[in-house]
Formats: sequence, C-alpha cells, structure tokens
Amino acid sequence: MTAYGVLRSEWVKFRSVRAMLGCLAGAVVAAGSYGYLFGTAAAREYFNASAADRAAFDPTETAFRALVLVGVLVSAVGVLAVTSEYAAGTMPVSITAVPGRGLLLLGKGAVVALTTLLAGPPLALLSFTLSQAALAARGVPSAGLGDPGVPGALLGAGLFTGLIGLYGMALGFLLRRSAGAVSLGTFLLILPGTASLFPKPVAEWIVTWWPSAAGARILAVHPGTELLAPLAGTGVLAATVLVLLCAAVAVFRRRDA
Repeated sequence: MTAYGVLRSEWVKFRSVRAMLGCLAGAVVAAGSYGYLFGTAAAREYFNASAADRAAFDPTETAFRALVLVGVLVSAVGVLAVTSEYAAGTMPVSITAVPGRGLLLLGKGAVVALTTLLAGPPLALLSFTLSQAALAARGVPSAGLGDPGVPGALLGAGLFTGLIGLYGMALGFLLRRSAGAVSLGTFLLILPGTASLFPKPVAEWIVTWWPSAAGARILAVHPGTELLAPLAGTGVLAATVLVLLCAAVAVFRRRDA
C-alpha cells in the first residue's frame, strides 16, 4: 500500500470511531466552560486584591489555562486512534495490509497530529473569548485579540495540542489499552497542578521542567523570565514526545499484533 493509501485508510478509521468525536466535542465544551470559569475566578481575585496587585493584573494569565485541561481530551484522541484498533481486533488486518509497521505508525501519527494541531487554535480562541468576556462583564480589565502576544499564543496552541495528541498516540501503542493509556496520560498531564503537594525544590522543578507544564509555556502571552521561555518549553515537550514515539516504534515492531 502506498503512503497516500495508508493516510486515506487511517483517516477513515480515525473518523469512524465514535468515542473520538466525543472527545473532540468534549474538548470544545471544556475549552468554553473552563475558559469562562477561569475568567470568573480571576475577576473575583481582582476585586479582593490590593491596589498594587490590581495594577499588575494580567488578564491574559487565565485566557488559555483551560487548554491544559483540554489536553486530557486531546491526549485521549491520540490514545483511541490506536487502542480502538486493538479493542476491535483489527490491528492484525492493518499490519497485513501495511507490512511496514513504521509506515503504519507514521500514517496514524500524521492523521492524529494534523487533526489535533488544527483543533488547537479554535479551542484556544474559544477559551480566550469566554475568559475575557467573563472579566469584561464584571468590570475587570480584559484583553483583545489584537493585543501583543495574543495571536502568537493562539497559533502556539496548535503546536501544543498537536504534540499532546502524539503523546497520547505513543501511550496507546505502548500500553494497548484505552483505560490504562488514558489514565496514565491524564495523571502525567495534570501532575503540575499538584506541585504544591511536594517539597518546594521538587515543586519548582515540576512547574518548570515537567513536559506538560513546560509545553504550556507557549500559551503564555507575557512569559516573564522566572520560567522557561515559550520555545524552550515547547522543546522540552517535543523532546519528550519524540522519546515516547521512538519507544512506541521499537515496541510496535517487536511485539505481536
């Protein structure tokens, strides 16, 4: 089978999985609802803050926070692209049709990456719009789409979700079970949110270098200097995904279907 044939086949399989569409629909709902809720919470904090903190208030700080939670569903999309075949028992058929397992994995990865990459900016736009609407409705300073750094963060969201989709796909190949891969993927993605439970040096390392936290730096409109720069953080996430994909290739080539 040609590379084009593999891509076409993988796209047909991808869009035929109902749970996949459910995850993408859930991502839209999560981006909108959490974006609005984070904006509402930021408005309450603004009114309870001191004059100095109000002067330093950054309305974009919560604009894309929902994307980290949305990443859980995006990761599940990558997982299901693989585990749905194992669950249905069709993976041996796919391997027979495409003897080159590397080509099969590459085709599946291309479909997952393109879909999740294209989904990122609209999801980020939804989160941004509703979070800023929640701030403006309460008389709190808000940001606009034309503000410096906002367009770049919107585009960066595509890179973030694309990498997270491939991260989920790699876990799917490594574990072959939807429940296990989604559970492990979720735990690893949200670990930075529990950083305060750890000793301070460990917590600081997690919020700086943990792949999901580092990758989310590309969503920062005003990055500051206390954490990794956006491109450096994205590099950490991309390197982690690359390692997982290499492990997935090695395991997929040696293991029975």
